[in-house]
Amino acid sequence: MSLGLATNAAMGGLRITTLGTRLVAENLANADVEGYGVRNLVPTSLLVNGRDLPVQRAVNPVLLGAARSADSMRLHAEIRQTAIAELERAYGVPGDPGSLNSLVAALDSSLHQAVSTPDSDAALQAVAQNASHLVTRFNTLEKTAQSIRQNADDAVAADVAKLNTALDQVVALNIEIQRQSLLGGNPHGLMDERQRVTSDISAIIPITEIPRDNGRIMLLSADGQVLADQTRAEFGFTPTIGITAGDSVANGALSPVSLNGRALAPASPVLASGGLGGHLAVRDEIAPRAQAQLDTLARDLLNRFSGPSADQSLAPGEFGLFALDGTTTLPSMPDGLAGQLRLNAQIDPQAGTGLWRLRAGLNAPSPGPILDATGLARLSAALSGATTLQPGTPSRSFTEHIATQVSALATARLDADSTLTFANAKHATLHEDLAAQGVDTDREMQNLLTLERAYSANARVLSAIDEMMRNLLEI
Repeated sequence: MSLGLATNAAMGGLRITTLGTRLVAENLANADVEGYGVRNLVPTSLLVNGRDLPVQRAVNPVLLGAARSADSMRLHAEIRQTAIAELERAYGVPGDPGSLNSLVAALDSSLHQAVSTPDSDAALQAVAQNASHLVTRFNTLEKTAQSIRQNADDAVAADVAKLNTALDQVVALNIEIQRQSLLGGNPHGLMDERQRVTSDISAIIPITEIPRDNGRIMLLSADGQVLADQTRAEFGFTPTIGITAGDSVANGALSPVSLNGRALAPASPVLASGGLGGHLAVRDEIAPRAQAQLDTLARDLLNRFSGPSADQSLAPGEFGLFALDGTTTLPSMPDGLAGQLRLNAQIDPQAGTGLWRLRAGLNAPSPGPILDATGLARLSAALSGATTLQPGTPSRSFTEHIATQVSALATARLDADSTLTFANAKHATLHEDLAAQGVDTDREMQNLLTLERAYSANARVLSAIDEMMRNLLEI
């Protein structure tokens, strides 16, 4: 080998070891940075557009895609589980003071006590107070359901805004990465940022990443629509302020999410996982179903105490112990019925007036015999009697109807817990695998030692060449 070739080889070795040392330092500094792709040296014979590419950004696209899918599934399951658990807490744990079961049991017990002591104002007061507490709980449950829907609608608006912003960023990064690649620059930092942004998108909706020329990527939705490449798709949504029980997408009161101007159906693959689909499921499915079941219970409670079967002083269909705010008849479409439920105004447990009407009848002209418990016995029988909530369903007492609803919520919550547990396990496993392919600090330190030895060897070669050249010049 000539001295010139030896010098060039040693100088090239020094350049590679210097670059390798810088990459080790960069890898170690970004070991905990999300989205960072490990930088590795590759053989300089690898050419891209005729230029040496001595640095490679290491990413496992298959594992990254699986981890993103797990993120999307986990967030979707978490949002649903949180909403169901909140509804279950609103009903309360059976047996706990203030739970719906306990309030119904307290009303039932106070009615039995009043039947035994119809002349006791304290017993009548207890009936009125327990009925009032039950009404308050129904009103609170209705507010909880609407609050959950409103929060979900707000979250959808936030998700759509984040999606559009993130897609803009992907397009801008695509353009800059392509420019850097064509000009022979180093786009790896931009690729790290694009990976982070893309992962944020995948948490909102399920996506597929397709590699393109010159470092670009194309993002596809779960139904195959192009979301981002050199241009982006547009998601649309109009938030609703003050959602009420009867509001829905079907009647135009609530906005659907649109993609490029076309509304996404609830069963769209775009909404099958991710935060956006989870929030829409809460707003349009989970909370409305709970609201409808609650309204059915409120309707049953109203019917039990209405008319002459519960109170002989009432006309057929006339409200009894319980009434509705602002109306004297039961609406045909009782959306939000639980929120309109009120204690009959003729009985005021706070002032203690009108209590005798519980015994004599709400429309009775006078208190009547104070030892006559016939009216109270009718009220007690109305609560404990068997009714059906829907055609074809079993006949049950009101207490049993409440227990059935609480049990159904508990079952739904357990199912949601199970789904979330599975999603969390899958998420943890894939992210552990992804982290294992990130920066390995032990390996980087070993590489640093190897580079140190290589640098020393090349330096010695240059030193030997320098000595030879000096000897030649001295001749």
